[in-house]
Amino acid sequence: MNHKEIRGSMYKKITIGILISLIIINIIWLATSKYPGSFIGVLFYGVMTFLFWRKSHFQAGIIGGIIGLVVHIYELIFNNITKLGLLDSGFFFINLILPLPLIYFSYKTYKESKYRSDKPNS
Repeated sequence: MNHKEIRGSMYKKITIGILISLIIINIIWLATSKYPGSFIGVLFYGVMTFLFWRKSHFQAGIIGGIIGLVVHIYELIFNNITKLGLLDSGFFFINLILPLPLIYFSYKTYKESKYRSDKPNS
């Protein structure tokens, strides 16, 4: 395995780690909160993880990250998040921030996989 293949698999591992972190965070938020949005997050990121990890659909991480980011920016701007408690605010901002590295590392994984598939066999 050459340097680029090692780095590519590292990007994939980091992205899967971010997706699993988002699932765990939303499960904890669901267990400790009265807000149902975290249930949607668990399902959404669960599907994204399955598509990314098991189906090698690396664009799913990019699309999921963009959707997650847009949803939380919308909530930040148009919903009164000051009503959230300290714990809920923490979970909200984690869900707002983690889609950024999810987008970045999903894109890097996608580019690496495209490079490997375009590379002629030697």
